[in-house]
Amino acid sequence: MELTLTLDATSTKSLQVQVFDQVREIILEGKLKAGMALPPSRLLAERLGISRNTVITAYERLAAEGYVKARGTAGLFVEPIPPDSLLLIQRGGQSLTNGPVPDETSEPLLCFAGSPGGGGDRPELDFWVGRSDPAGFPLRIWRRIVNRLLSDETAYLTDYCDPAGLPELRVAISTHLRRARGVSVTEDQVIVTTGGQDALNLVFNLLKFHTRQLCIENPCYLGASLIFRSAGLAIHPVPVDGDGLRTDLLPKEQGSLLYVTPSHQFPTGAIMTLTRRLDLLRWAEETDSFIIEDDYDSDFRYDGPPLTALAGLDGGRRVFYAGTFSKSVGAGLRIGFATVPRMFWDEARMLKARMSNGQAWLEQAALATFIDEGHFDRHLRRLRQVYKARRDCLVEALRRTFDGAVVIGGESGLHLVWQLPVGFPSARQIQLMAREQSIGVYALSSGAAYDFDPGAQDDMLVLGYSSLTETQIGDAVERLRLMLDGLV
Repeated sequence: MELTLTLDATSTKSLQVQVFDQVREIILEGKLKAGMALPPSRLLAERLGISRNTVITAYERLAAEGYVKARGTAGLFVEPIPPDSLLLIQRGGQSLTNGPVPDETSEPLLCFAGSPGGGGDRPELDFWVGRSDPAGFPLRIWRRIVNRLLSDETAYLTDYCDPAGLPELRVAISTHLRRARGVSVTEDQVIVTTGGQDALNLVFNLLKFHTRQLCIENPCYLGASLIFRSAGLAIHPVPVDGDGLRTDLLPKEQGSLLYVTPSHQFPTGAIMTLTRRLDLLRWAEETDSFIIEDDYDSDFRYDGPPLTALAGLDGGRRVFYAGTFSKSVGAGLRIGFATVPRMFWDEARMLKARMSNGQAWLEQAALATFIDEGHFDRHLRRLRQVYKARRDCLVEALRRTFDGAVVIGGESGLHLVWQLPVGFPSARQIQLMAREQSIGVYALSSGAAYDFDPGAQDDMLVLGYSSLTETQIGDAVERLRLMLDGLV
């Protein structure tokens, strides 16, 4: 099959991203149908005059996201996906489009005046989830940026910022999302928040009057469950399996709000397949529902290329994207964000003003500079190498020590799940015993997760590995072995 691609060497998008985007669009438009082969990477590279590795990387991402599949040495073939449904979701009726770009001459919104643990009681070897490595914080660069800002911009310390967030930071976030997560938003769709939980609160309060019932994956992130359970609305927990949320079990009634973590399901770590992502977007369209996508640790993917976010597939219509810098830079900064379709922009900005009237200027300005000057991308590349080595160390130690231990959800993120074998004590029992040995391992009920089924089997331990060195990880697993000897 001949592919007609147009590459722009002056574009801000890399050549690999341009190849991926254009081939993906050709597939979604039905020009490449299920079962058709992609051109060999060497041939396409020669025709485009680019490196073969560039084409290979784009092809690997297409395969990772489920658009194509390798058939041995025969090549890559298009997978059967429903492109017409996706195009309907993205293009839809005019009443649900992203809306007009705000008029630059309009008056700005007036500002209104006005982990568990932490500290000394943590175990010596603590696998608590979602903790970034303290030694990984870019202190030298951060100090230099802050000192420069304090030398040049002190007037901002005595003034209010835009309640939606510092414009420079919103531009930096939107640029990063377009490049890294395939989410095409502009700064007038980004709201800066106090971490990821604040982003979830913002979106929930924005949509609660548009909602008749709440849907949430099960098991789920504890913070999301707390918001939903306090709402006074009917809640429909939806089970997850190895492919993510069971879209076939979503309710058919109109007007739902769904919370989901498709890129790395919390806590199980499952990655939602492309077919289910498309099913999910079609469900939202058919039932006039909205989706909160929590992309809490998507910056860390170790096996394969980064995946396009659900919001990237949606095209800015029904998916509200929530992210955070707590995992990638540091939770102490207290900076997260939410993206909203433009038709919700004014309402979201006013709501943020009522909630907190904006974030601290210095941290926002420093983070914007950190991203704009390229430090953030370099920081992520280094952390991915460090955390991947720790992930590999933990997986190898568990499988060697506990005879092929079943490990789930380790492809990305900062934690994985150990599925305990038959005959082991319950996860809760192991958690309590390990604490006596100064080791912190966590049952789902204790590891920032929540299960709506009170009778759910207690056979999964959540292990966050990012804040422990490889030596500490090996030591902790050996202590667990000694502790469990004679009990199993």
